Amino acid sequence: MAIRSAHRDALRLLFVIEAGSRPLRSPDASDTVAIFKGETRLWAFEFWMRNPDYLAAELLDLFETTTDVAYLHEAEAIFQKEEPDLRRVPMIRYCFGAFDRLDDAMALLRSSDLIRITGIKTFDKIRETDFLLTSRGADFCATCVIQAPVLTWYRDRASLVAKVAGDRSGNALKETQYNRATYAETKLGGIIPPIAAEVAQRLAEMKAKL
Repeated sequence: MAIRSAHRDALRLLFVIEAGSRPLRSPDASDTVAIFKGETRLWAFEFWMRNPDYLAAELLDLFETTTDVAYLHEAEAIFQKEEPDLRRVPMIRYCFGAFDRLDDAMALLRSSDLIRITGIKTFDKIRETDFLLTSRGADFCATCVIQAPVLTWYRDRASLVAKVAGDRSGNALKETQYNRATYAETKLGGIIPPIAAEVAQRLAEMKAKL
């Protein structure tokens, strides 16, 4: 299980926001370059980042539907590197799915002007929370992987999660995650348990059929 720190959480979130953002059509004087739409979508990305076994299950699903062996190889690499044990950062099941309090991490990103937070608000209710990536944030991501190549894992994993997520909304991604019985049956407020053993068995069975 990975060691937690606000700085590590912030770094992971920044790479997630970068990978899952779409470029702004008309960057303005505020120096923002891309936007990540929706807090629900952010938590869905976070869950797959922090639970490699669940991501591997999605990759196996994609292999079954597309027959693209690259997805199988990505899932296999997750287990070869023992990521379900070494990279797992548990999350609790809240009312709308996997959740964690990351106020300190977000504060680090905001105070450094790596991201900005905006959204849609009507009257006194927030309808959507969005995350803006600044040019400084994008430059920081690029600099990180040059100065500390070990951090390329965050960049590459966030890109893989974004590929699996596609253009689906946060609600659609949460629905996909709820399709895993172990996830859906977790009690509210409880830690979502791992599914590494069953996914590893499924992977072995698929490889045996090749």
